[in-house]
Amino acid sequence: MARRPANPRRTPSRRRRDDDSVVVEQSERGRWVGGIHFSGFSLMMMALLVLGVVVLAPNLKALVEQRQQIADLRQHVAQQKDDVEDMRRERERWDDPTYVQTQARERFFYVSPGEISFIVINDLDKTFLSDTTDPISDELTTTSVDWASSMLTSIMTAAFTPVEGDETSKKPSSTPTPTPTETSTEKK
Repeated sequence: MARRPANPRRTPSRRRRDDDSVVVEQSERGRWVGGIHFSGFSLMMMALLVLGVVVLAPNLKALVEQRQQIADLRQHVAQQKDDVEDMRRERERWDDPTYVQTQARERFFYVSPGEISFIVINDLDKTFLSDTTDPISDELTTTSVDWASSMLTSIMTAAFTPVEGDETSKKPSSTPTPTPTETSTEKK
């Protein structure tokens, strides 16, 4: 019969003395690797695992990409629904005659009968305009005019100045005016 080798745990580890250092024959890693035993079943399972990863990896990648595309398309659909809702509100506004009239006034400068429209066009030559590119002063300036009293004076003047050709001044007043009464001498 063949003799079994001794158990390394029971035998004392051999030590070599070289320059006062101690070297252990078997390290911790060596014991761990030595404890792994490969059988035919474990090799076949590892091969199936690797094969499964190789086969499934492209499919998983396609799945992730498709999920991303679906999320992008859902976001795009939500944006389009918001756009459709905005367009529906815009169409409803155009059904309102007041809105149409306001747009015609603003865009095409239409006026109602009896109204006068003024359009200011700055068609003056630049040579006739004063140069307004004076440098800006770093100093504060004060004015000697009291703006509050000036504004109040302007409002009061505009409120109580009669307008020429105003029909309201020629209309009869709504309060009755007293009519002359007969005197007592005329009755006799």
